[in-house]
Amino acid sequence: MDIHMNAELGLNYHSPQQQARVITESWAAENMYCVMCGEPHLEHLQNNKPVADLICPNCQNTFELKSHNGHYGSMIADGAYETMMSRLLDNNNPHLLVMEYNRPTYMVDNLWIIPSYFFTTEIIIKRKPLPPTARRAGWTGCNIAWKNIPVQGKIPIIYQQEIIDPKFVREKVFATTTLSTAKIQTRGWLMDVLYCLEQMGKEYFTLRDVYRFTDYLQERHQENHNVQPKIRQQLQVLRDKGFVEFLGRGEYRLKQ
Repeated sequence: MDIHMNAELGLNYHSPQQQARVITESWAAENMYCVMCGEPHLEHLQNNKPVADLICPNCQNTFELKSHNGHYGSMIADGAYETMMSRLLDNNNPHLLVMEYNRPTYMVDNLWIIPSYFFTTEIIIKRKPLPPTARRAGWTGCNIAWKNIPVQGKIPIIYQQEIIDPKFVREKVFATTTLSTAKIQTRGWLMDVLYCLEQMGKEYFTLRDVYRFTDYLQERHQENHNVQPKIRQQLQVLRDKGFVEFLGRGEYRLKQ
C-alpha cells in the first residue's frame, strides 16, 4: 500500500470534484484490500453504480468511498436521501471507506472502514430540498452523522499517514461482526446505546450512568415509550456479544 495518489489521473477533468473522484477511486482500486476476507485487491465497479464504488472479487462485499480534502467535521455529505434510506431498509448498504487527504500533494492522511452494519436510520440526516431555481430542483440529499457512529465502527486503515497492519485491521473488523443484524430498528437501538456508553468516557459504569442518556435516546426513538427497560435489554445484548461485562448490582464494564 502506498499513501501517494496519482494526481495526473485528474488532468483530463476540469471540475475539482471530478478530479478528486477519479484520483481517489483509482488509488483505492490499486491499493485497498478487502477488510472482510483479506483479498489483496478490490475491483472498481464500472458504469457509475449507484450503490457502491468497489467490490471484492473473492467474497463479493461492496465498498463505497467518501473522500475529503482536509478533515471531516461532524457530518459526511452523501447522496440522495431516499436512495440511502432504501438501501438501509433493504439491508443493501455497502461498507464505507472514509478518506481524508491533502491537496495538491494528494497523499492519504487518514482512512477508516465503517462496516455496513454500523449504519442506522438515526445517523442519516435529511437535507433541505434544492430550491426551484436549482438545476435539480427538489432533489433532497443527506448527511451521515459521522460523530454518532460508535468508535468500534470507525476502524483506521491509515492513521496520520501511517499504514496500519492489515492483519490487525481485519481482526478489528472481525471483532465487530457480532454486532451485525439485518433488523434495522434493532440495529439502531444497539448502536445508539453503544455510542452512549462511549460518551461516558470511562471503563466502569453503573446503570444510573446510562439512564442519564434517557432523554437523548427518547428523542432518537420517539416511537418507544419505555426507554429505560430498552436500555437494560440492549446492555444484555451487548453483554452477549462480548462488548459489555456485567459485574453485578447494577455495575458494568465496557470492554475495550
